Amino acid sequence: MKVPQLKAIVKRGESDSLEFKESTKQIDRGMETLCAFLNSKDGGTLLFGVTDKKVIVGQVDNDDTRRLIANHFNRIEPSPEIETVFIPIDKEKSVIALIAKPGSDGPFVCNGKPYVRVQSTTKVMPQEKYKRLLSAQLSKTAWEDSTNNHCTINDLDKNRIKQVVRIAITEKRLPEDETHASIDSILRKFNLIIDNKLTNGAVILFCKNEEKQFAQSLLKLARFRGNEKDEFIDQKMIRNRNAFDVYDEAMTFLEAFIPVAGKIEEGNSYRVDTPGILTKSLREALINAIVHRDYSIHGGSISVAVYDNGIEITSVGRLPDDIKLKQLSQKHGSFPRNPHIAGVFHRCKLIEQWGRGTYDMIKRCEEAGYPRPKFKETVGSFSVVLPFKEPIQRAELQPQESKQLSSLTERQREILIILKQGILSREQIMEQLKQAPAIRTLQTDLSRLALLQLIMKSDESGGRFVKWALNQEFNAPSTRRQRAVNAHKSGRKKT
Repeated sequence: MKVPQLKAIVKRGESDSLEFKESTKQIDRGMETLCAFLNSKDGGTLLFGVTDKKVIVGQVDNDDTRRLIANHFNRIEPSPEIETVFIPIDKEKSVIALIAKPGSDGPFVCNGKPYVRVQSTTKVMPQEKYKRLLSAQLSKTAWEDSTNNHCTINDLDKNRIKQVVRIAITEKRLPEDETHASIDSILRKFNLIIDNKLTNGAVILFCKNEEKQFAQSLLKLARFRGNEKDEFIDQKMIRNRNAFDVYDEAMTFLEAFIPVAGKIEEGNSYRVDTPGILTKSLREALINAIVHRDYSIHGGSISVAVYDNGIEITSVGRLPDDIKLKQLSQKHGSFPRNPHIAGVFHRCKLIEQWGRGTYDMIKRCEEAGYPRPKFKETVGSFSVVLPFKEPIQRAELQPQESKQLSSLTERQREILIILKQGILSREQIMEQLKQAPAIRTLQTDLSRLALLQLIMKSDESGGRFVKWALNQEFNAPSTRRQRAVNAHKSGRKKT
């Protein structure tokens, strides 16, 4: 740009796409204006070295000035595309033209605030407009909407998809005429097909081909002794499974370790069992971790840790920028990171209402007399802590035979008898059971027996081929224990 061209531009005066600043002393306001230009349809130009009276005075042009401008660009997010042009007007001064091109990565913010141009004035963008632009951007660029995967419809769990549709129709979250819709039609309705390709969201939700499932679809489960991650009683890794399988696996594992208090109430001849944690809140926390985590992080996972005093569920990805930690205990706006994944869970009623999950979780716990959930955010992750109503007492983990054996199911007792032979794998135990259950059910039984310290993982086992053995203390001779074994053999239910 030459001086004659500059004079012609200045003569037109300030407008919705042109702003004058006398010097870089006004650089803070200048960056706000650039942010507004970036959020506009056509962009705009900011001139340093021109007064608002359209007088060209120039700006000192040296390394300090250039460094100042470059550093202030960092205040605008996302990273802007701004062209810098220096137009000399004498030996020491130039007019500095900053040309902002409208960005496709917006909405842009300067020092955390979005700006908009209204005629020749720069103002803070209205919140509703910012939310609308942000929502459109997330929908356009979200990881769940990418299609660079190798999964096809034949790799999906079609039975699970049909199950979701049936529930959604029953709950009136889908019209009844969707009953006979094709899988392709359903996926399109769920926004899981773009340009005739399955989205990443479709893979996370329904892919049953473990070779084509994402590595970040990882669930880590562990029961720790005490309240720290120093020693674990049991652990499990669920790899390359879809979101619904991850949810089922986690709940199966947790059900084996949640303490249950039982008591006889006056006027009721049956024992009343009270779980140590409110199940509905536990499910809500787990589903939130599955639905709202950041799947774009390749090495990410969900971790579920069970301690003596409660359960902690951690997922990769920080809270959305629009939600602060303290807002989670209040009614707040909904800014789902994966709106289409969340939408499918909502249709089958695993999510009740948008933006109220954490608030309702707290309210339910308080009304039922349970401790309030706790929320915490660390570097790159978010956690929900659900304290037990009463911490697991250490005595409950010691081998008190009569109490333990009387609380076991017939199959769990049968497992103890089978393990008297020696060290056996899960598959070997399965072969000897009178009525073999599902693998998942057997794993729950083994986890329960390990929690009670009746069995333990053998030191001889390692890697993926885990083997089990009776706890040495439990395996010691005992008349009472022998009566329990004999009772099982004779088919009696009492020990």
